[in-house]
Amino acid sequence: MERWRVGVLRSGVENVAWTDQGEGTDWESARDAAVEALHARVLAEGRQEFRVQVAENEAYVFPGETADGGLELTGIGDVLSQRYSG
Repeated sequence: MERWRVGVLRSGVENVAWTDQGEGTDWESARDAAVEALHARVLAEGRQEFRVQVAENEAYVFPGETADGGLELTGIGDVLSQRYSG
């Protein structure tokens, strides 16, 4: 089992609020669940700084803005596209 979590660093605060978490049967399924939760969190929170952690791998996500003022979500699915070991 691999644990995952998603958090948001909201404007005006110093610490990440870990808002979503769970487990996957393996790293890839945990990553997929984390990306799904991240997508939903970005839609709910808007343009903030987000953190995603799957097992020991962590990534930062800063959604952009489209020309018409909407959220740019095209890169969300690529976060932690591979497992890193260090």
